[in-house]
This record gives sequence, structure tokens and C-alpha cells, in this order.
Amino acid sequence: TKQNKTKQNKTYCTMRLLTHNTMTNNAGDAKGKGYPLKITAASVRVDENTGAVDEERQISFVKGILPSLEWNALVQAARELGVNTLPATLTMEMAEDADFCKALYHILMNLHLMEGMLTCPATGREFPVVDGIPNMMLEEEESPAVRM
Repeated sequence: TKQNKTKQNKTYCTMRLLTHNTMTNNAGDAKGKGYPLKITAASVRVDENTGAVDEERQISFVKGILPSLEWNALVQAARELGVNTLPATLTMEMAEDADFCKALYHILMNLHLMEGMLTCPATGREFPVVDGIPNMMLEEEESPAVRM
């Protein structure tokens, strides 16, 4: 769910709102409450729809992904990136509306956090985002024990 972008002949990925909707702080001290991560945006990139994905596929994608989305977290994240157009609640009528699905596709896939910070709601731990790449690395002592 990340977009490849070329920068000085290197390929890197950028963080979309779809990606953010799945991210959590898995450190032991978060005690399973490290979601959703708060966004503090310093730089946001908005890509225009290029027509690379036709509208029917966009609609189909959104309808397929809707049951997996945490709607309240998506609305909060969009607001933190300056997008205030998502409704507080999602209705079945909206989910069936083609124009709504195309607009939601744009928010999920074309809105990128390029620079900023993701903050855990449980611990306050900050994860930097640089060049669109979130650094979610935990220190060894933060990681839950791994069982073999």
C-alpha cells in the first residue's frame, strides 16, 4: 500500500493514509493501546489522479477495503493532514455512492505524509516520518518477548 517514487535514481516508498490506518505502536509498554497514531504533519504531498487507475477500479477498491478501515481513525488522520471533508460517520448509502468512493480513493491513495511525526496515544512515543518513510523501529527493550 505504498507508492514507489524515484529520487536521485533511488526508489523509495511514501506513506499514504491507507497505510496509516493500519499502523500501531507494538511496544510492550503500549499494552495494545498504541492505535491510532496521532499525526503531526510538517509536509504533505497530494497527488492528482492521473487516470492510471480507471474509475471503476477505484470504486471497486474502495468498496472492497471499506470493511477493513477503522473509520474514526481515518477521519482523524485526514483532519490532521488538513482534509476536513470526511463525514464523522460512514453510511451504507455513502459506501454505494460512486462519487463518494472516488473521493475516498483519492484521500486513501493520493494523500501522503512526507515529513512529520507519528505519536502513540498510549505512551507518547514519537516515530519520525522522513521522505515519506515512517521509522517504526523499536529498541530491543521496547519489544515484546519473541517466542521461538
